[in-house]
Amino acid sequence: MALPARYQDAYVALRVRLGEPLSLTDGSARVPSCPEWTVRDVLAHLVGLCEDWTRHRLEGYASASWTADQVARYADLGVADLLQRWAELTPSFAGLDDDPQVGPPARWAFGDAIIHEAHLRGALSADRAPNEAVLLSLKGSIVRWRAVLNRTEPATTLVVRPRDAREWVLGPPTPDPAIVIAPTAYELFRALAGRRSREQVRAWRWSTDPDPIRELGLPYPLQWAKTEITD
Repeated sequence: MALPARYQDAYVALRVRLGEPLSLTDGSARVPSCPEWTVRDVLAHLVGLCEDWTRHRLEGYASASWTADQVARYADLGVADLLQRWAELTPSFAGLDDDPQVGPPARWAFGDAIIHEAHLRGALSADRAPNEAVLLSLKGSIVRWRAVLNRTEPATTLVVRPRDAREWVLGPPTPDPAIVIAPTAYELFRALAGRRSREQVRAWRWSTDPDPIRELGLPYPLQWAKTEITD
């Protein structure tokens, strides 16, 4: 089955637009929201992930060793060569069928890449990722967060009401008033990627005490950031 055009197109568009800010840097800057990596390392991961999909190297997907291998594999390449390699891999990636275990490659690759695009733009003081791409990413993030919130006892209904996006209602209907939060779509996107701290999440507009929701955390293996991150 062909890859969903929406995710495939979004992934290709992301690769193209990242080329502009990345072409202006040597890649040596550290990435605050991914502190063990430089800009070049993050790019190497993105290129390596694309290559691993095309080569069907998916064992240990998203593990520390899997991503470390991607960075090490391209240790001798600079930013320009990495961007060229990514462009060369894209046609093969776009032709992949769904994986029988995890489904559409483009959905997974885009979900990872949009998070790292935000990392890179923050490190390079570039404009934020387009709102359309952020909202597409949130579709998957919200589904995973809903599964976490469903573990509450008694059941809690959370209404996520971004000031610049559609509303989401998470949790089952209950006789009690729902908890309402009103972050921006971008802040919600970054928080659900583990790039906002508990304190930053508390600073959102909440209709009641946010601690019970914050204590539930994020979908495995994500956690709230240990320090405040701004991008």
